[in-house]
Amino acid sequence: MRSYFDALLRYFEFSGRSSRGQYWLFQLCYVLLQAGSFYADYRLNGRFPDRHNPGLFSTFVIFFHLVPQITVTVRRLHDIGKSGWWYLLLFVPLAGLLVFVWTFYGSEDGAKDYGDDPRNGPSRPSPAPASYRGVRTGNVQPRLAMRAEGQSISTQRFI
Repeated sequence: MRSYFDALLRYFEFSGRSSRGQYWLFQLCYVLLQAGSFYADYRLNGRFPDRHNPGLFSTFVIFFHLVPQITVTVRRLHDIGKSGWWYLLLFVPLAGLLVFVWTFYGSEDGAKDYGDDPRNGPSRPSPAPASYRGVRTGNVQPRLAMRAEGQSISTQRFI
């Protein structure tokens, strides 16, 4: 589940790397959610969704995961030392099989052109929780705490 949520947290992030395990666990969670949405559509409409009559839940799952599917695949290509532009092979008949085979390749060792090795920890700092006092969310409490510690308010992130 952590790999799935990592891909969702990095929704529009094409840079960096995703390990083989992260990629395939994200795909597994997506397939399970898609199967659940098909079942929910079946219970709602009395039939399984098809190409001409997509169901409400399955349409939502597909569109919600469209961008993360692309970004996690691009990061997976980065992990094996390939450019993310190789993703465009998926639009060429039968050439997409090459991208599918590449997703099974092992990670390159160490930090490379595309970032740190994802097997040795996250390739970026883990996101801080929203209650982190360095993040300004419009609440007066963090501002008072920053002033008391002598920090400048303008240097802090604002959400």
